[in-house]
Amino acid sequence: MYQCKIENKKLINRINRIQGQVNSVKNKLESDMDCHEEHTDPYEVIRQLTAIKGAVNGMINSYVEHFAKGHLVKEIRESKDEATAMAAMDELVNIMKSYSK
Repeated sequence: MYQCKIENKKLINRINRIQGQVNSVKNKLESDMDCHEEHTDPYEVIRQLTAIKGAVNGMINSYVEHFAKGHLVKEIRESKDEATAMAAMDELVNIMKSYSK
């Protein structure tokens, strides 16, 4: 049986970690407003931003899986006809197509 509350908690934990990463980059940029600070590694912000991008992509994948296993399955089961079920699937497919661009 799908555990929506457990999966939501995992997603919230992921978003909190992403928020921490974003705050770290923000603090780094704020501390270097005058652009005079001697950097030990000038590529650190780029690495952090790349890590954030990867974390967000992972979050999207996890959420899509969460949605499909929980909510979409329920929508399809409760649909009155095949057209309604296909419309729900098509909506998810369209979102995934726009995400992959």
